[in-house]
Amino acid sequence: MKRDFLFLLIGVVVGLLAMVLFAHFSNRRGELLHVSGDTIRYSDGSTYYGVVDELLVPNGYGVKVTHDNIRYAGMWSDGRLASGTMIKGDSVYRGEFRNLQPDGFGRLELPDSDIFIGRWIKGHKSGVGRRTVKGGRVEFGQWNADTLERINPFTIGDLVYGIDISRFQHSIDWTNLYLRADSLGRVAKNGWEKGIESKYFTNKTLNYYQPVQFVIMKSTDGAYRIDPFYYRNVKSARSNNLIVGVYHFLRYEPVEEQIDNFIANVDMVRGDLPPVLDIEDDNRDHALTTHTEEYVAMALRWLQAIEQHYGVRPMIYMSKNTFLKYADGTGLEKYNKWIANYNKSAEQPDIEDWWFWQFSCTGSVGGIQYKDKSHVDMDVFNGNIYQLKEFIDNSWE
Repeated sequence: MKRDFLFLLIGVVVGLLAMVLFAHFSNRRGELLHVSGDTIRYSDGSTYYGVVDELLVPNGYGVKVTHDNIRYAGMWSDGRLASGTMIKGDSVYRGEFRNLQPDGFGRLELPDSDIFIGRWIKGHKSGVGRRTVKGGRVEFGQWNADTLERINPFTIGDLVYGIDISRFQHSIDWTNLYLRADSLGRVAKNGWEKGIESKYFTNKTLNYYQPVQFVIMKSTDGAYRIDPFYYRNVKSARSNNLIVGVYHFLRYEPVEEQIDNFIANVDMVRGDLPPVLDIEDDNRDHALTTHTEEYVAMALRWLQAIEQHYGVRPMIYMSKNTFLKYADGTGLEKYNKWIANYNKSAEQPDIEDWWFWQFSCTGSVGGIQYKDKSHVDMDVFNGNIYQLKEFIDNSWE
């Protein structure tokens, strides 16, 4: 008799605890209909599959499917998805969430290569963002409730801008990169800082945005050095759908070791810009001026070895004057050129067959903070977005 009473008492206690837990959960997350293993079904028709805590609240990796077949996947915390993936019909969103709506930074991919990367508020494009539609056309600027409010005439035939970075750019907000331009989409040498040197620009005219569409980053330096931010930079650039370029700084050190240094640290994929060899007169030993023939031979050896390894023809980076004095007629001129040429009149470098022009080493770029008076190098491609894609494809053939 006492044993039966004890079992009855235990059953009542367990039942009351279950009711308390159920009521607690229901108040927090809506009515729970059924629990089976790691599967929870709700009264609104949605189902969760994944890790839950002792209160049957999603905590850990899981997938939630709504009654209308919208799928949310990612790491849940206290029943909420902070970041992850949403699949809705043929669209895929990856980024930050609030209340199961895109909120924060995210990337939305739609059918036919329509991609939006930028800021979201309560499920709507709101903030700085870039939309790329089929064929490569880009819409870039300030969005408000899915409407692009601030845009320059960025259409077929306009310039394609990028930046090149290294360890001097300590802090980069990859979700908020932009350049200031005039109404024709022309970017000034110093961005929007005071003292713009070009006669074509004044501070009052820089009321438009231009997207940063490619980023060329330093990877390696000489026989053993690696840029401390290279791995961070390449990962971030790829995740933000930017065209990636990588360069090696040539030094008067064993060239075979420099080749090994680059190959050991750089993974390239089809669609990247060709790898670049940065050829300068090193301030340490001035090898280009004192050992010109040997230095040029080292450069040619590096270029040949890298082309053989990756299957893509590299480019060279030089200043206009350095190229004319040391490279023209040596075999280096046969490679595609990225030319540095700074001048007050914003004139293009008068060198044949250049593909990229570094027109400023003192640029100001939205999303990049400065330390130790470091600015940003700004570059432009010699053509439109379609010609850039064609250039990349041809380089990899």
